[in-house]
Amino acid sequence: MVSHCIYNNAIRPFLQVRYKSGKSSTLWLARKSKDIYTQQSKTDFYRSRAAYKLIEIDQKYRLFKKAINIVDLGSAPGAWTQVAVERTKNVKADILGVDLLRYAPPVGTTLIQGDMLKQSTHDKIRDHFAGVSEEIATHESAESKKVSSVPSHPVDLIISDMMANTSGMKDADHFASMDLCSGAIILAHNLLRPGGSLVMKYFSGKQDKLLKESMEIMFKRVHLMVPKASRDESRELYIIGLNKHPNLTLDEIFPHGTI
Repeated sequence: MVSHCIYNNAIRPFLQVRYKSGKSSTLWLARKSKDIYTQQSKTDFYRSRAAYKLIEIDQKYRLFKKAINIVDLGSAPGAWTQVAVERTKNVKADILGVDLLRYAPPVGTTLIQGDMLKQSTHDKIRDHFAGVSEEIATHESAESKKVSSVPSHPVDLIISDMMANTSGMKDADHFASMDLCSGAIILAHNLLRPGGSLVMKYFSGKQDKLLKESMEIMFKRVHLMVPKASRDESRELYIIGLNKHPNLTLDEIFPHGTI
């Protein structure tokens, strides 16, 4: 049995945009203004401080070494996509961002607006790499895309910085994070090539062990990492799966039925 979230086309209320208000908003803005990574991101023209998390992960695990077809999940506002563009500047990469929010993607990349907990979004991602025209935001005209045959697993690298709207309730935030990780793993099962890599952010909690077990089934090497740019008070971790095993079923990847 695979994660229920994909096949029920569930829309979680905690995936909606969160607005800060009152005293907490003032404190949050004050903290942000003093953050060294926030300040550095302005100097380096990154769209957010999250860029430095991916940079550190890539410096350690060389994610982009053989990556041409790349999917960036939870891509808004585009900082991770910017890093992907920089890291693949010497090859003709196809970098696809996916997010609930519509925004202007970095030059040379493509955006699909969609919910990773819906099968229709997974279908659009597959269609993109098959050369099928979709209603997407891109800096290239749709006419310039040529329909071509592609391998059944065309993606080299999936990076996910997806985050559900935090509720302040530890377990609820964790389970929401696990749903998003399940969506990313299902996408990787369907589209990531053997030998490819998957990086995901998640909020630590009761199902950490199940997530790691699924990743260890799917990949030859699995690592956990807390980048220096992660805030001290955050419960976020990153799990890195390297060198995907071929020919696994979803039932094998999710032996306990779901994460």
